[in-house]
Amino acid sequence: MNKSYKSVWNEALGTWIAASELASARGKASRSVVLKGIAAVALIAAAQAGHASTIGVGTGGAPGGSASCDTNNSATVGVGPNGISYGGTALVDGNGNWSTVAGCGANANNVTGATVYGANTTVTGDYGTAVGLGSIAGNLATAVGVQARASGTSSSALGFNAVAAGSDSVALGVNASASAENSVALGAGSTTTADLSAAPYNPAGSRALVGVAKGEVSVGSPGNQRRVTNVAAGSASTDAVNVSQLKNEAGKSNNIGTSAAAAIGGGTTYDPLTGSISQPNYSVGGVTVNNVGDAVSNLDDRVTDNTKDIAKNATRIEDVQNQISSGSLGLVQQDATTREITVGTNTDGTVMNVAGTAGNRTVTGVAAGAVNASSVDAINGGQLYANADSVSKALGGGSMVNADGSISQPNYSVGGTTVHSVGEAVSNLDDRVTDNTKEITNLQGKLGDVGTQLPGAVQYDRNADGSMNFGSVTLGGSLSAGPVVLSNVANGVNQYDAVNYGQLSTLQNQVTDIRGQVSSLNAQMSDLPSSTTLGSSDSAVVNAEMPGTGAASTAVGAGGVASGNLATAIGANANAAGDNALAVGANAAATGANSTAIGTGSQATHSNSVALGQGSVTDRDNSVSVGSATQPRQITHVAAGTADTDAVNVGQMNSSVAQGVQQANSYTDQRFSQTNQAINDVAKNAYAGIAAAMAMPNMTPSGPGRTIVAAGGATYKGGSAAAVGATYRSRNNKWLVNSAVSVASTGDVGVRAQVGYEF
Repeated sequence: MNKSYKSVWNEALGTWIAASELASARGKASRSVVLKGIAAVALIAAAQAGHASTIGVGTGGAPGGSASCDTNNSATVGVGPNGISYGGTALVDGNGNWSTVAGCGANANNVTGATVYGANTTVTGDYGTAVGLGSIAGNLATAVGVQARASGTSSSALGFNAVAAGSDSVALGVNASASAENSVALGAGSTTTADLSAAPYNPAGSRALVGVAKGEVSVGSPGNQRRVTNVAAGSASTDAVNVSQLKNEAGKSNNIGTSAAAAIGGGTTYDPLTGSISQPNYSVGGVTVNNVGDAVSNLDDRVTDNTKDIAKNATRIEDVQNQISSGSLGLVQQDATTREITVGTNTDGTVMNVAGTAGNRTVTGVAAGAVNASSVDAINGGQLYANADSVSKALGGGSMVNADGSISQPNYSVGGTTVHSVGEAVSNLDDRVTDNTKEITNLQGKLGDVGTQLPGAVQYDRNADGSMNFGSVTLGGSLSAGPVVLSNVANGVNQYDAVNYGQLSTLQNQVTDIRGQVSSLNAQMSDLPSSTTLGSSDSAVVNAEMPGTGAASTAVGAGGVASGNLATAIGANANAAGDNALAVGANAAATGANSTAIGTGSQATHSNSVALGQGSVTDRDNSVSVGSATQPRQITHVAAGTADTDAVNVGQMNSSVAQGVQQANSYTDQRFSQTNQAINDVAKNAYAGIAAAMAMPNMTPSGPGRTIVAAGGATYKGGSAAAVGATYRSRNNKWLVNSAVSVASTGDVGVRAQVGYEF
């Protein structure tokens, strides 16, 4: 473009005016096209001047009202670098290259590309634009509105008394002030006073923030804040976020707080209004603490003490193991010097039962015990067999020892009769000897009678009537001074033969031998065990006063009763009333089915229960009791359990407690760390989202068909964002289309689109 102009006719003014050489003309009628542009400029200037000044165009113009620029000129119009004035005074400056100046007192200060419209408007820098009464624009700046001032380089001030003092700043609205560099003041009275050098808000300080604050966007001022509405949900790290996003994050924070409170336990609660978590109340070691640290410290101290106790117990257990291994401790002990083994030396009890769950056991390897009147040694099977064998041999008559240790009956043939016991044989012999004695006595009487009658002769005795008693002979007769010795008597053979002394001596010897054998048998019988099994193989009673009334039951001991089927009662007044029950010990009672009571006064009254030890009492089915409610016992030397139903010892319990404490500590630490990180992430995302919303520019093009592209930045509590936007005004000046893209410090991207219609 050059400085050449041409004159054109203004139909409305009825005069010639200067116009650009590029303007088209069609005679007087065509010149109206050019004048429309000039009229528009004049109207803009008139609108901004108000009542303070009136601008007229042309010498023949008749402005309405009193129009004057000063006392000497009624109106002044300047168009182009040299300006055109009407009246005695020209415009202040219209000589700058590509400048346009219109308005009384308008001043372009001879700068390049200035646009000045309105009375007393001023442009102080190249390419500045000032529109409105008293407006001032600096280098590349735009000031639109009465007393609007855009003094910062590339700044924009729109609205009455709007001020854009910072470079690249924008002030939109009455009394809006953008004093900071690269800042935007949106709305009446908005100001930009933030300290951009301050560090951004970063709660955790462990995560890098996206975007650096290069300026400020303000929609109000201290004490006069505005609400930014209709904000779309941000997505980029530097996008603004709306309330719905904050509510969503608040819900997450509440869930985290609730979960954290539940994980902490101890009655801890979460307050969603304040975001605080109440103190827990843990009862540990009999002390109430209100934080995890104290609870862990308490547990740590106690675990440390337990560890020390376990170490001491381990030493003691090792000592016990060594003593057990050496045989110096326990029920079974062995003397280190004599190597003699004792059982239960230091405990009471008079019965030792070796029966097991499969039944009675065989004790093997028993040495031969002493057999005498004072011996209390155990007798082995060999000794019993030898004893039985000697008895069978003493009995004779084919008697022998059976496989079960019993002695078979002898077979004696005496007096033509077979008998099977020594008693029967002795009785038979005694009867016959008695008979023989009587016969001999009678014979002696008869012989006496013969001697009386026939001295020196052997005669039959006589009966009382004097007749011969052929059944009696008395030797020596009546003249004999004493018994007569009958010599040379042959051995009697038949039943009624006389026997001689030799036969009697033999018989006497036999009787004496039998008596000796009987005495020996009695002595041997005395050495047998004091218990004898009587009755069938299904039941046994050792003492006629102790009834085993149940089927296949056993009762041993005074007053013992085994009334249950397959029951066993051992001990004075022992009672095995339940089926398959076992009661061992004085006054022991096993009344439950399949129950076992071992020990004096023990009571197993429940099904399938076991009472072990003196005074032990069961209180439920399928249980084992080693004491009672008032007299509990410890179970010692318990090996470490391996199966799910095994008992555990103190060592296993302490190990489990230590492991549980460690897992609880680890879980609590992990949950606290996760909670803190989650809260920090939520805060960072929220702050960055707000900054992203604030950073999106929404500038309006200066005229129809124009498009403006703008960039913006924002920061909020450590979250920052940068944005780029574009706005297009339709050619009919009624539609505005705007879109923007922002990137937050978290890396999230936000997009905004807007459409507006003006009527």
